[in-house]
Amino acid sequence: MHSSEEALYGNRNAAYDQAAKKVLSQKKILAFILKRMVEEFKDESVQDIMTKYIEGTPLISQVPVHPDETNQEIERIHGNNTEDGSISEGMVRYDILFQALVPKTKEPLMLIINIEAQGKAKPGYSILKRATYYASRMISSQRGRDFYGDDYDKIKKVYTIWICMNAPKDTGNSINRYRMMEERLHGKYHAEQWQYNILNVVMLYLGDRKTQDDLIEMLRIIFKEKAPARVKKQQLEEAYGIRLTEDETKELSKMCNLSEGLYNSGFNDGTYGRAKTDLRNLIESTGWSLAKAMEMLRIPPEEKENLEKELQKKH
Repeated sequence: MHSSEEALYGNRNAAYDQAAKKVLSQKKILAFILKRMVEEFKDESVQDIMTKYIEGTPLISQVPVHPDETNQEIERIHGNNTEDGSISEGMVRYDILFQALVPKTKEPLMLIINIEAQGKAKPGYSILKRATYYASRMISSQRGRDFYGDDYDKIKKVYTIWICMNAPKDTGNSINRYRMMEERLHGKYHAEQWQYNILNVVMLYLGDRKTQDDLIEMLRIIFKEKAPARVKKQQLEEAYGIRLTEDETKELSKMCNLSEGLYNSGFNDGTYGRAKTDLRNLIESTGWSLAKAMEMLRIPPEEKENLEKELQKKH
């Protein structure tokens, strides 16, 4: 690959990554994630999580104003900075950062949640260790910002949630959670969980196949299914009651247009083959008829008969 091609490919990936983060940061989507993956929200409705508990506007990969500020000078998470940086500890960049109020508590306790749209499940190092580091930094950065001196009781519980887009077959369609637990070695004393259960890591690995898990299936439709934005928008509305606004639909369209594997127009050998794959995937994931799938993918009339014959063949 020539340097110009590499630059174009890198720019395309960066643009896709940013568009994916914007889609993922919609409160409608985040509410589903919180309900399934954060224990504090398991008994709450998606609507309540979205409207009552997620605070402010999620912040997406924003460039720091002063990257060398110490932790004491870092803006609060609900400010204008998603960079958690300090002279001594370097810089950590969060993809999506926001706060959520814990339901059914008298104290205004808040959750700091970081969601990473990680492209590779095995990028050459342990993602789980990286996620633990992120969660640890999210806790340590609270000193001088959310609590002062020895007032450690004010430390806020944190979650770092990682969504791995391209998981290997042996890990696809899996969700794992890691957190601190008490192990009593002697005696009868038990500490209250709020004193130690403050660091949580959740890993979600997306697979290519359809699954019965609602959250994984929703994310698979958004990020893995080979279909245009209008098809995904309709699926999200019909299956999950998620109605995207015009601006949200534009971000979804941008992401789909940048995604590899989608064909745009014209039926050469490559796009013809992708059309067959897209139709099979769409019918399998939605239960739609072939006619409806062809309509949603805007298959040219002159190609419908040939595609129907091809799809009826054993493969």
